[in-house]
Amino acid sequence: MKKKKILIVDDDQSIREILCTQLGRLGFQTAAAADGKEAVELFKAGQPNLILMDMMMPVMDGLAACQQIRALEKKGARVPILFLTARDTRHDQISSALCGGDEFITKPISLQELRERVEAALAHAKHKPDP
Repeated sequence: MKKKKILIVDDDQSIREILCTQLGRLGFQTAAAADGKEAVELFKAGQPNLILMDMMMPVMDGLAACQQIRALEKKGARVPILFLTARDTRHDQISSALCGGDEFITKPISLQELRERVEAALAHAKHKPDP
């Protein structure tokens, strides 16, 4: 069975490395981007099965990147985007949903919760009916 590919988008290199390592140990293939613009380019190059996206990044923030990715998706092919951020206001949660985000997760997160959220999002994406 082919490994699921997760795109990790965060401007903090140590967070990218930790997430890549931990998700790799869980059996996922990972790719990483340091900002939203790079994430959009990586999405175009090879569609991941799931995206973990920070909100606050230089060049292009996570909200703008999410909107661009949603605009690039083909009909019936929606990639789960989970916002993983230190921000925790109601406004941030609403903004992430309005731009097309599927989940809003506040940092820090335990490895167990990360695995559960990623697996649930992937399972839900697999069983979504086509529009």
